Amino acid sequence: MSGEQKDNTDLTPEERTYAPLPRQTMYKIQTAQAEGAEPDDVAHPPQTIRTNEFRCLYFELHPDEQLDWHTHTPGLDEVNLCLDGRAKYTMEREDGSHQTLVIEPMEFVYVPGGARKKIEVVGDQTHRSLSVAKAASVARLEALEKTGDTAENETQETAWSDALFVDRKRDDVVVKNDDLVSK
Repeated sequence: MSGEQKDNTDLTPEERTYAPLPRQTMYKIQTAQAEGAEPDDVAHPPQTIRTNEFRCLYFELHPDEQLDWHTHTPGLDEVNLCLDGRAKYTMEREDGSHQTLVIEPMEFVYVPGGARKKIEVVGDQTHRSLSVAKAASVARLEALEKTGDTAENETQETAWSDALFVDRKRDDVVVKNDDLVSK
């Protein structure tokens, strides 16, 4: 939004209702699984969409892959929806015990903030998941504990990039991968 104030005196009451809204644009983000997508032309998951308020992450884990042990920051509660395949979520409690849940398509799993967890594929089918959480400048504690060589200590998350990042406070598209995102 520009810094100049608009004169709303000539607007109808209905127009005034929407006057303070920032520029509104919808975006479509292409994944390799979308109909008509050329997998070689579309970045492979994970793909992240962020605003100041939330982040939505689509990711895939193949049968030979896992998200190894990692810890989200205490304020980052996460909800994951299994879209396809099955996955085993294991959370380590403070006393060292573990809780394990297996999720199947169209089941959610809630993971509390601060939880140390890992995700493993169950079976021989790719696990596809949608993860939603509030926005955080740093999601994983491991990203704060980096020492030494950055490439060596780069977590999977820090290697992930945004397909789209919309800063709603400044009404600005900060990141838009033109290969994946269209209006």
